[in-house]
Amino acid sequence: MTELNLSPACFTKYNEQTQSNLFSILPPEIRYVIFAYSLTSAPDTTQLPGQYGYCTRPGYETRHRTYTELLRTCKKVYMEAWFMPFICSEHAFWMAVQDRTPGRMITVKEMQTGLDLIYDRHGEVRGGHIRVFPQLWKLESTRDFDGIFQMRHFYPQSVTITVRYTDTWMWEENEELHIEGAWGKRLVLPSSVTRFYIDIESIERRKDEVNYIAGEMADKWRFQRADGTNMLAAKADTSVSRWTGSSMLGKRRWVRDEVAPGQLQYYFATVTWRPSQERLDDQERLNPPLRVNWSRPLPRDFGFKYINESYLEKAGIPMTVPTEEVVAKYIADGYGVNRIRRSELDPHGFEDDSDEESDEDFDEDSDEDS
Repeated sequence: MTELNLSPACFTKYNEQTQSNLFSILPPEIRYVIFAYSLTSAPDTTQLPGQYGYCTRPGYETRHRTYTELLRTCKKVYMEAWFMPFICSEHAFWMAVQDRTPGRMITVKEMQTGLDLIYDRHGEVRGGHIRVFPQLWKLESTRDFDGIFQMRHFYPQSVTITVRYTDTWMWEENEELHIEGAWGKRLVLPSSVTRFYIDIESIERRKDEVNYIAGEMADKWRFQRADGTNMLAAKADTSVSRWTGSSMLGKRRWVRDEVAPGQLQYYFATVTWRPSQERLDDQERLNPPLRVNWSRPLPRDFGFKYINESYLEKAGIPMTVPTEEVVAKYIADGYGVNRIRRSELDPHGFEDDSDEESDEDFDEDSDEDS
């Protein structure tokens, strides 16, 4: 893979553009806003949106692209703004197993190379947004998360942690939603951060769990910046959203959770922390574990949770066929015992495919990680 090269072109001579109103009238602060608006990345609308997979979601239907035509207008613009496509865009870090991440993603090492270069040429430059997509087992059982916030010359304005439905503990087994707080106790946000968000996502059937966890987070979780400023949340700032995605995940159609043919209805809450002058004692920074501990609505029980994509393809069943018809056909063909037994799951909630679906002849494409 080609290494990331952020080094700017070096111009020994360039026109100061004093005849241009952009440079002769507008101050640098206003130019910065204009340039940042033009050079911030956005989803590439020239690509067909993805339909399947763990990574396809609002804002991530396609790869992001930065339109850099502005940098080619003149050397003066280039010298002022060459670093903005990097610093102003949203950078996503994926803490997940391989099949739940995009094919190309930035690493902490690559990010650090860019930050070092920008700091060397321009000094401290604030801006941009960081998003982390962590599977909870990696967030709560490893120290990978810490490295993101230990980068040098790192001055993002906002940080978002998005916990997807399929990132939660044992979602395959419909286990109750729970999140530990140990990683939050270690987290020290950069002093530049003015907004810190956590998205908690599940499916519509489990929205009460999402609302409960989000409410408890807003009430009981506190964070700190490197400059000692406390970050507090309020329930009034919590927002909720819905989106519809494919039920085909990991080459399996999750019929258990479908609300329409081939579709899952997702529900997520976003908790927002803002800088506060309120003083907190250590007891108020405990970030306790959060767990749903009441009886919850049960999913439909077909005797199995998903149907392999290979069966659907060989049986000629498109994603538009209603769930009940797909299930009836599957059972009529002599299949239907693919319950995920807890003994077949490793501690991280991944299925052991070594003995999967003994009655299933169409499991050669199974790629769930163990």
